[in-house]
Amino acid sequence: MQEEHRALAAILNGLSSIVQDIEDGKLEPDYTLLASMIEYIAEMPDKLHHPKEDQIFALLRTKTQEQDEHLDQLEAQHRDTNHATSLLDRALVSYMQGGAANFPGFRDAVRTYIADEWVHLNTEERHILPAARRLFSADEWEKINADFVRNGDPWSGPGNRYADLFRRITSLAPAPIGVGGGASH
Repeated sequence: MQEEHRALAAILNGLSSIVQDIEDGKLEPDYTLLASMIEYIAEMPDKLHHPKEDQIFALLRTKTQEQDEHLDQLEAQHRDTNHATSLLDRALVSYMQGGAANFPGFRDAVRTYIADEWVHLNTEERHILPAARRLFSADEWEKINADFVRNGDPWSGPGNRYADLFRRITSLAPAPIGVGGGASH
């Protein structure tokens, strides 16, 4: 779970940095790169990571009620994740179509998404994982870990599904995020 959080954090940090560099005039927008990063955000967490976390949440609810408020919040966010990522998609399309005049809307959508995602990840790391570590048996962790391993590592995904996407991101993103030159599109 934490390895998947680290992969997502790398993308979020990279996206934040690129948006800031565009705003500061250090980079021209690379729409392919931005779309690739948003694609990863929509794919890995929404389709692979959150369903496994939902299993952890359900098991934790059988062990304690002390985390119910956090679990309620996190589960609601998981249910709303498609809406949240579709807002990023729509903001990017608007930016691509309207150019610099529509950058503020895109920037604000990215910043809102990232801020919300940091709160989400921190809640899981600070509250849910410690409670689960304390309350789950070794057998329960073995089953949970098997579910995470079955999807492959978060950088390549099941059946290497994300490997090409990560190669695209790292080849397009400027250093230190990737190895690309930050060419304008």
